[in-house]
Amino acid sequence: MLFQLAISGLSMGALYGLIALGFVMIWNTAAVVNFAQGELAMLAMFLAFTAHVTLGLNVWLAILLAVAGTALLGYLFERGLVRPLVRADPLTVIMMTIGLQIFLSNGAKFIWGTQPEAFPAYFGSASLEFLGVVLSPQSLAVLGVVLVLCILLHWMSQHTRLGKSLRAVAQDREASALMGIRIDRVVASGFAISAALAGIAGVLMAPLVFVAADVGLPLLVKSFIAAVIGGFGSYPGALIGGLLIGVLDNLVGFYISADYRDVVLFGVLIVILLFRPEGLFPKHR
Repeated sequence: MLFQLAISGLSMGALYGLIALGFVMIWNTAAVVNFAQGELAMLAMFLAFTAHVTLGLNVWLAILLAVAGTALLGYLFERGLVRPLVRADPLTVIMMTIGLQIFLSNGAKFIWGTQPEAFPAYFGSASLEFLGVVLSPQSLAVLGVVLVLCILLHWMSQHTRLGKSLRAVAQDREASALMGIRIDRVVASGFAISAALAGIAGVLMAPLVFVAADVGLPLLVKSFIAAVIGGFGSYPGALIGGLLIGVLDNLVGFYISADYRDVVLFGVLIVILLFRPEGLFPKHR
């Protein structure tokens, strides 16, 4: 049972980690905390649900459209809302992202209603048994997809012009501008990629939870805490923080009570902020 809980927790934690990676990417490139990340994942769930279940499109096409839609929204968000506030007080930008989070949440309720919807499993409802442990194909697929995504992101950061530009801007924004890097384009690309990561997390999570307009806020909270615990600004830290939260969430819910999940989670966050405020895996410059 412990192994089964760990695998299930790791799969959910990997999705928290994906969303947390988006937090870190935007912070590193634009010094902005985007509190609408969770709602982007929620929106991707609804877009995939509408395309696949309501319109009857192929599930993989529905996923592609949902992720592309969230990436486009992230890009437009940067161009239309963040860029005009580039010289504004940081608190103003934070309040704007919180406003967007509330707008997307209530907009989803207006368009799709408040009734939770079930998303069909991608790989059927049958379970796999390994050494006497029952495993969900969906959970294993999530871990596989996230692993591949992390490899692709690492390759992109090392071998593509955009990836190198993202790293350069994260390390020294002014020097990057002097070297001819278009900071505005890099930041817009960072927002699009971070939104796409949230979208991928959303569509992968859709069969594991009910598709509902109120799932965005819990995703936001857990993913943000994952980024803080891991070390805000650290990509590996964000992913590892998400994995830790996923496993801890499952273990507390099973062995103690689901009512105490958030209590334990915030307790761990407080302890880490008190004794290691830079996070478990801080970013090294």
